[in-house]
Amino acid sequence: MHKWGLGIGSLLLWLALPAAAPAIPLFAHQYGVTCEKCHSVIPHLNEFGAAFLVNGERFPGVSSGPAIPFSAKANLVDSSEYQGEGPDGQGLPKAIVDEIELFSSATIGSRANYFVEQYVVDGGEPGLLRDAWISDRVNPWDAKIPVYLQGGQFTLPLPVDPETFRDTYQSYTPYELSVGANPFTFFDPAMGMRLGIGDGLRGVSGQIFAGPGYTRQSGLPATGVDTELYLQDAIGPFTLSTWRYDGLRPVAGGPGDRFDRLGFGFTYGQWARFSSEFVIINGWDSNCGTPGLVGCRSSGGFEQLRYAFNRRLFAEARYEGTYDPVNGFTRDGVVLMGYGPTENTRVTIEDVISHTPQTMNTMNAQFTIAY
Repeated sequence: MHKWGLGIGSLLLWLALPAAAPAIPLFAHQYGVTCEKCHSVIPHLNEFGAAFLVNGERFPGVSSGPAIPFSAKANLVDSSEYQGEGPDGQGLPKAIVDEIELFSSATIGSRANYFVEQYVVDGGEPGLLRDAWISDRVNPWDAKIPVYLQGGQFTLPLPVDPETFRDTYQSYTPYELSVGANPFTFFDPAMGMRLGIGDGLRGVSGQIFAGPGYTRQSGLPATGVDTELYLQDAIGPFTLSTWRYDGLRPVAGGPGDRFDRLGFGFTYGQWARFSSEFVIINGWDSNCGTPGLVGCRSSGGFEQLRYAFNRRLFAEARYEGTYDPVNGFTRDGVVLMGYGPTENTRVTIEDVISHTPQTMNTMNAQFTIAY
């Protein structure tokens, strides 16, 4: 491991030692509750935590407390495979400090708040800003139909969060699918404005996103305006959702790629002992970067099952696949066991079986701690 990685790892292990007055994560500290108020095993949300998230990450009508508005989360990984390309082209080792995240959030007035999520380390390398936004509850808290307006950089509306609340080290490959020379993926956060109408936990609700047609780190200039319409209907333990994303990216060798992504989601019991999450995405690109400047279709999807044996021990399984004309058909499966020794720590062991096109087997062990 690089020397800086060893130094950070030593610091994290020191922070993890018991203390006379243990620190607690940001929201728990600000509102005077425990982590278990919003989480089962971090970062998995329970129903109360989901309601907190839907309300713009604040309690309705309650201002955050006087606590210093900062917290941190770290993730250590030991994998059976090398982690990829490191700085200056050096391959990262099998055991790395995978993530170090810093968070800041506080209420602004009676109905607004801000949130910032910065990756200091991401994938064992220097990280990027993930979230930086301000959200405002436009109408009063007692209004029958809530209306929210959010501006800044944030994760796009999706039925299953692609990063912050994911249990597995293995990413959701359909969210990371890019087609040809178009760098757009659902994994990356977007900049823009989002209007939300309705209660995301009950009944029909919708979200509208609009922002510049830009993908960070792509080197491509912003082109036009990207839009997304997201609709869902939450009926008891079932949630049905659909969304459409439209955008334009400048592609070398011809006209830009005008593209759309149409998605569907079906989830059951997201906060119950047993849950099921199904997502499928179909795409169309007018210019796939192939000879002849022809259009093409792409697709991807996953099914994920989760079962909690008790408050601390859980198991998870996922099958996913993607198709695009450049990379063809790929698929993988993930089986995971997880345990939360304390309310702000988590240990997971997962087996990833991928076929791209040859079959590979990878074991990953994670230790996550949040303060």
